[in-house]
Parts: sequence; structure tokens; C-alpha cells
Amino acid sequence: MKKTYIVTDAGPGDGGKGEVVHKISTMTKAHTIIKDGGGQGSHGIETIDGLRFAFSHWGCGTFEGVKTHISTRLVTSIEGIMNEAEALRYTCGIHDPFELLTIDEQVICATPYHGIASRLKEMALGKNPRGTIGTGIGEAYRDSERLPELIIRVKDLKNNDLIKKIKAVRDQQISDLAELVKHDFLKEDRSLIKKETDLLYDEGFLDYIVNRFKKAGKKLNIVDPEYLKQRILSLDGTVVIEKSHGVLTDHYQGFHPHTSAIRTLPRFSEALLHDTNYDGKIINILVHRAYQIRHGAGPMPTADPKMIEKLLPGSHKQENRYQGKIRVGPLDLVLLRYAIKCCGGPDKFDGLAITWFDQIQNNGAWHICDRYSNAQDPNYFTSGGELKVRPGDDDRQLLHQENLGQKLLKCIPQIDTIKIDPKANHDQLFELCNQVLKQKLGIPVRMVSFGTTEKNKLCK
Repeated sequence: MKKTYIVTDAGPGDGGKGEVVHKISTMTKAHTIIKDGGGQGSHGIETIDGLRFAFSHWGCGTFEGVKTHISTRLVTSIEGIMNEAEALRYTCGIHDPFELLTIDEQVICATPYHGIASRLKEMALGKNPRGTIGTGIGEAYRDSERLPELIIRVKDLKNNDLIKKIKAVRDQQISDLAELVKHDFLKEDRSLIKKETDLLYDEGFLDYIVNRFKKAGKKLNIVDPEYLKQRILSLDGTVVIEKSHGVLTDHYQGFHPHTSAIRTLPRFSEALLHDTNYDGKIINILVHRAYQIRHGAGPMPTADPKMIEKLLPGSHKQENRYQGKIRVGPLDLVLLRYAIKCCGGPDKFDGLAITWFDQIQNNGAWHICDRYSNAQDPNYFTSGGELKVRPGDDDRQLLHQENLGQKLLKCIPQIDTIKIDPKANHDQLFELCNQVLKQKLGIPVRMVSFGTTEKNKLCK
């Protein structure tokens, strides 16, 4: 029997996709994880054997020997993939990580020059951040639409004209950034600006990039577009599609401009399967933490600075200049219902996976927002205060989503608290999650995480 799980984050990312993919792939003995999205996030896992790693390009079943296929729907960072391979080898003991990886020849490659552009543009925003991881994944994707003749694909890594292509990308970025670098940047960013701009003109840096891309071309198992259909989806057994980002950062359904350049809804992953005439069963799993989280700028009505140390002690250590601060707060069912509607409604999903419930258990209380006050504008909210979903994929849609985000900033969350019995066992807490969320969201809970390893996930 053929079966594919599509794992989608219902929030803006950081929902715990990695640990959910790890559990599903080990529980079902999946033969392949298909990567979809952008290779810049870090999907962290911990095994019962004590191995820890944050995956970006390799799937979260790698430690169990599950193979990874990088599909055409993932934009890759070649520098990132090489660094990740080295870390897997030298810190995790996987002698040749590339043996577990195949990559479609059509995959778009972000260069360090795209990363420089991303970071410079973020710093130019000063005190009004958009938020970016800063690896250039989004820049490369946007350039593939704007300047398709300049984009580098994986198949180009073995071509003799690779250096010409990389130089052309660099020259284009220099041209695009010429006015921006004259910007009056924040004083604390000026030393970073100089380092970034110096790299644009550094011939030694260019040589380094070319050599790294050539080395990647020799190491990677590059396959043609038919490989997915003929060698992966034709096999009996289980496949897991591991998506990046989250629904609330979808380019046209998230809150512009705090979004990704790519589409993050599960229907785009399903299209990848349908294009191969896949005839197996498709199971959609929606992932969210038991509380709200956002790493970086963007609307988050329930954000509560007082909860950060209770839910994520020491999380300030994960903050950086480009992605921004980590915020947490009560679980926001209004945003969750919006995300679900963006994906097609509750019937679209076979189950919810709720992560980090151990933190709720430790604190003895589950804080939940089920409604907002100050959500009356009929252009953006229903009569019941729910966010309206507007379909579209053009500039008018982006403007609408930006306005919706501005409206959210003025919404006031109404918080309810469910006390957690300190004597409750995991089965009882699972049933509590299912009772609350199935009623409020219309989707049954299928997994609750009470800890970091696969052993701490309860599935029903």
C-alpha cells in the first residue's frame, strides 16, 4: 500500500514540524522524506539515543536511515547543504550523508550573493523589520520569476559555464543594490553593512563560492524530474512530505510583508503528487504548538512577554539581527481557524499534531484565546470576529493582507485558562487536547508531544 503524509505548520513556522516528521517517519518506517519549501529553516529533533540536530535539507528521519529527496518545490542553499553535510558527518557520525540524499536537477540554488541582498534589505528597514533568515532563499525564488535567465539550477553545478552564471548573479545583485547601499543605516548596523558590501566585490569570495558549488556538483546525487515518479512514488510504503515555513507566512495568505516568497499551503504539495499521477493515499497532518509562537516580526495578537521564560526559558539566545525576536503567548484559536480556512477548511486535514504540551503541563495552566475584541471591520472580519479569507495571488491581494495584518495589531485577545491537573497522565491530557481542539477547530487530534524525543509522542 502506498501512503503519503503531508506535514503542514499552521502558524508562522517553529510549530514543531521536525519532531512530527521524525515521529511519523519512524513509526511508519517511511522509505523517503520529500523536502518542500526552502532549505533555510532548522527542523530540530532529538532521538531516544541522545542525538540532536537541526535539519534544513536532509529530512528529519535521517538518523533512522530514511532517505531524503529534494523536490523541485524546494529552493536550496548550496552553502547550507555543504555545511549541513559536514555537520552530519563530523558531529553525528554519518560517514557519507550524500548517500541518503537525491536532488532534482531543476531545483533552484540560492547563492551567497542572494543572502547578502536579503540581509542588506532587512537592515535597510531599520526599526521596521520584515524578518528574514538571511540565507537568500526568498531572493533566489523571486529572481527566478523576475530574471529566469540568471537563475542557477542544480543541473548547472556540473556545467563548464558555472563561473559565468555565478558572476552574472553577483553583477546583477551589485546593480540591484547600488541605490540601497547609499541608505542611512542604523549606526549599530554599519559595520555589518561594510562587511556585506565588501564581499560583493571580493574576488577571493567569488572563487570560494565557485569552488563550493563545483564540489557540491560532484557530491550531490542529481536526478531527472522523472525520478520522483519512477523511483519514489511508485514504491509501496510510506513517504512523508516535510514542508518548511507555515501557513501564516504563505506569500498570499500570510500577513504581508512578513511572509515568505513561496507558497506554503498543502495544496501545492498535493499538486506535486498529482503531477506524477500518484495513486496512493494522502494524509494531511496540521502541526501547531500548544501555545502561540512567532520568531520575527509580524502580527501576533496573543504575544505576552511575561510568558517567554515559562514556555521557552533561555530563548533570547536564539534571537538574531535578521530573523528577530522570539515571541510566545496563549494559543490563538482565531489564527488557527484562519489558517485552516486558508487551506480549504477542517475537512482538508486528517488530524492535528500538538507539540510542546509538556510546557503547558509543567506550568499547570493552558491559556487559550478563542475570540478578539476590536475585530469589527466587515472588510476583514466576520460578524463573529473571525478573520475573513480572501483568495488571490496578485498585488491587490498583498495589499489586502497587509491591511489585515494592520487590523490584527489592534485586536485585543480574550484569554481563557484551563487548569491542568498535576496528577493527569498523558492519556488524560491527550483527551483534553482532543476535546478542546476538535470542538473549536473541527479537526481531531492525532498526536500530542510531551517531550523532545519520538518516545514522548502519543499518537491515537
